[in-house]
Amino acid sequence: MLKSKLRLGLSLGTLLVTLGLGAQVVATPVQAATHAVTTSASTKAGSQIKLKGAVNVRDLGGYRTKTGKTVKAHMLLRAAALNKLTKADVQKLKKTYHVRTDIDLRSKAEAAKDPDVKMSGVNYVFDPVVKDVSQQFSLTSKDGNKVMQDGYKAMVMTKQGQTAYRKMFKVLLKNPKGQAVLWHCTAGKDRTGVGTALVLTALGVNRKTVMNDYLLSNKYLAASNKVAIQQLKDKGADAATIKMMTDMMSVKKSYLNAAFSAINKKYGSVDKYLQKGLGLTKADQTKLQRLYLK
Repeated sequence: MLKSKLRLGLSLGTLLVTLGLGAQVVATPVQAATHAVTTSASTKAGSQIKLKGAVNVRDLGGYRTKTGKTVKAHMLLRAAALNKLTKADVQKLKKTYHVRTDIDLRSKAEAAKDPDVKMSGVNYVFDPVVKDVSQQFSLTSKDGNKVMQDGYKAMVMTKQGQTAYRKMFKVLLKNPKGQAVLWHCTAGKDRTGVGTALVLTALGVNRKTVMNDYLLSNKYLAASNKVAIQQLKDKGADAATIKMMTDMMSVKKSYLNAAFSAINKKYGSVDKYLQKGLGLTKADQTKLQRLYLK
């Protein structure tokens, strides 16, 4: 059972460890949660890339912008933890999806505990959105929805979060033509989800599409989340704890909207946040669109 106060990081793994569960539960590959996709440039937008050692891995290629352009395939990828990639997975990411940069949005402690599998020829970029997942936030209630909303606000409003997402955009701007950038955290849903929402918005994708992509994590993490909840039940967690953890392992519109609301309150819009909060100039945004849209 949870103590009255726990320390919360944006990675669910920290809480699972506190409860006596392994952090690997969140991102453990579960084949039932995946489905096969084609390897051509016509892969359906939002489809999960089937890997044996990672889940919630997706190519953003195929999403359409408000001006009718399309995000190029095999250029922008999002994922959960990459510490269990097989040799075949690595080859697929490199050969089929042209991944040449791996941006790790996890904290120093997470990256040290479960380091990404080294991929030769792939540039590793350590870019923590949260400095310390065990101390960033205090969990003083069992309201998982509030905890997540507060966490999302912090991701976009704190100096640490803004520095990380600013660095992420700088990497995207320097990316050589024809090569792909992949970014990930632990479950690939929160820090990765916010980062993806910002990237898609910068490319001109509408809010509905951005939200739909974000919510796909519920589908691709369903099997591994089910395992984690069952382990909690087996350890005697009460109903309130189960509900809280279920809320925290999910993605909800209210979570991402909490980040958007915080942005709108201070900056007026996400576009202005990209410019004033992250330092993305209009020229930068034009370059991003030239690099990643067709």
